[in-house]
Amino acid sequence: MQTAATEFAEVFKFRFDAKIEASDGDAGKLVRVIANGQQRVVTDIGVQVGLLFGKTYYVPIDLVSTATADIITVSVPLEEMEKSITKPEGAELSRSTGIMVASKRFGELRQLTIHKGTGRLRHLVIEHGSRELVVSASVVTSVASRQISADLGSASVSQLTVYRPDEQLRQAVYDAIFDYPRLRVELNGITIHAIDGVVWLRGYVSNDLNRRMVEDQLQNMPGLTELHNELVTDTQLAADVAMALSHDPRTAKEHIGVYPRLGEVHLRGRVTTSDARQAAGAIASSSTSVKEVVNELLIDPSAEVVPVLAGITNEEDKVPGSY
Repeated sequence: MQTAATEFAEVFKFRFDAKIEASDGDAGKLVRVIANGQQRVVTDIGVQVGLLFGKTYYVPIDLVSTATADIITVSVPLEEMEKSITKPEGAELSRSTGIMVASKRFGELRQLTIHKGTGRLRHLVIEHGSRELVVSASVVTSVASRQISADLGSASVSQLTVYRPDEQLRQAVYDAIFDYPRLRVELNGITIHAIDGVVWLRGYVSNDLNRRMVEDQLQNMPGLTELHNELVTDTQLAADVAMALSHDPRTAKEHIGVYPRLGEVHLRGRVTTSDARQAAGAIASSSTSVKEVVNELLIDPSAEVVPVLAGITNEEDKVPGSY
């Protein structure tokens, strides 16, 4: 089963029976999702107010403020919600919606994840026997009331990924990195995002080897379907900033040392003018990969050398061979 790489985006998760909160308090639970079957876009949600045989009211997706697997908040009061009893047009989906694969019932729908900005389907969580499986919406071939058809290609059930809640997967990734002592000190620079089995690693590590080792630590992790390693290394960051400084006429002839630490770039050395010092900070800050710039450059009209070692006392390092 081949699917396109998943792009990072903010999402809404609609898990049936999730709690609904109106702007003035508890409102009920999620029992329906209305979707445009052709465009694969969610347009409305159905909220059951009251226990057992309570009435279902419909809320347009643009009135949903937040939506996680546990709780959904809407921006209108309950009284306003109760005015919308007519079911909107579109495919009506619920926890009894069947997932059909090769014309056979494969399981039942338990959760939908959509792109927050567009409403487009991203992932489905399907109950298959005693397990919940997560699949990309790219395998969906049709969406109709109470039935979704999907093409899993040559993938067998054993090749599908068991669904793991986002926070649980994120913690598992964190623990796997923490368990390797060499990488433990890098964790402060790493941000982990997990959405429906897809993990994005963002932030900074010190070098290329550690970047590869982080990825190796996550091989064959249960619940992980796709890994995006977007970590930036300090070595690359130093090279990028140094290159930018050398290409800018305001700093090309200045003696500037670039010392990154997990995305925080320290500029050290001596420059001939205050304008050069200010320009160096601006150039370093303009790099999209830089988290923060600490400008420690000193102004010295007679500056001739750049420190070649990163000092830990904020004093200028001696140049080997000069003492």
